[in-house]
Amino acid sequence: MRIGPLELASPLLLAPIAGHCDLAFRILCREQGGVGLACTDLLNCHAVLRQSRRTLELAATNGLDQPCGMQLYGNANDPLPEAAVWAIDHGASLIDINMGCPVDKVAKKHGGSLLLCDIDSTVRLAAGIVDAVSRHSGNRVPVTAKLRIGWDAEHRVAPALARALERVGIAAVTVHGRYTVQLFSGKADWNAIGEVVAAVDKIPVIGNGDVTLPEHAAELMSSTGCSGVMIGRAALREPWLFRRALRVIRSGDAGAEPTLLEKLRVILRHLDLLNRYSDEHHAVDTMRKRISWYGKSMLHVKSLKESIRLATDTNAMRAALLERVEAEASGVDLIDR
Repeated sequence: MRIGPLELASPLLLAPIAGHCDLAFRILCREQGGVGLACTDLLNCHAVLRQSRRTLELAATNGLDQPCGMQLYGNANDPLPEAAVWAIDHGASLIDINMGCPVDKVAKKHGGSLLLCDIDSTVRLAAGIVDAVSRHSGNRVPVTAKLRIGWDAEHRVAPALARALERVGIAAVTVHGRYTVQLFSGKADWNAIGEVVAAVDKIPVIGNGDVTLPEHAAELMSSTGCSGVMIGRAALREPWLFRRALRVIRSGDAGAEPTLLEKLRVILRHLDLLNRYSDEHHAVDTMRKRISWYGKSMLHVKSLKESIRLATDTNAMRAALLERVEAEASGVDLIDR
């Protein structure tokens, strides 16, 4: 899939999952295969320009994390063009404007889904960002937008907004098939994604929402005509989902699901990446939270999950994981321990 000047090796994208999409996790998903583009957590444009410590951590990228999209949020009164220029200088291969975040602290004050409520203002904002990025990058870095289908059912604006955004130079749009008021409840409306595909002229539309199985990505592309698929929460429990989904798209067969041993080794790799790219506190806190997500894809790992949750440092976590890896590799049953 091509987004403006940027060619992706896969039409599958890792979503900018707020609170979860740090550098370690993006690299982990890339290592599993099938990821065409991964995006940072959403970045506040003011915090970017202040270079706050936390924002610099969220925006961190390196050669193992390319191509990398940086997602910015703000509104027409905020310095989004300047933040986009900063992002280019700090490793962004693509700038994404968040027009879909439903969380109150974003959507009701600073941007996100708020941008769905005033199309004219939002299109002018997008035009300014595109102009700044084009000039600074020499037309090398595309600008995209991630939106929802509208604030609510009475304001189904995504087709008209996507069409207007294309006219001012937005290179692609990602559409999450829910209204803002739904948050993440209910079922994603894939038909609405198809309406956006029909509304634009040439730019790719990327579908997002309820892609939880490898087959879903191909089904979403087939049913809507979208050019790519963005996967979010399902990747938290199965970072290997992209590899299997790409196999379905290319051959119709997802291949075998990873074994329990393979999954345990992925978790161990995640812990190692957290140690490499974050401090001890963040690594421990992240793994305590994420082991529950990983557990959703594995049976009979209650004791392991408890060991991880109760661990006070990454050494203890690694020891618990290695014990289970070694037991699984040798066929020893640790289910009840």
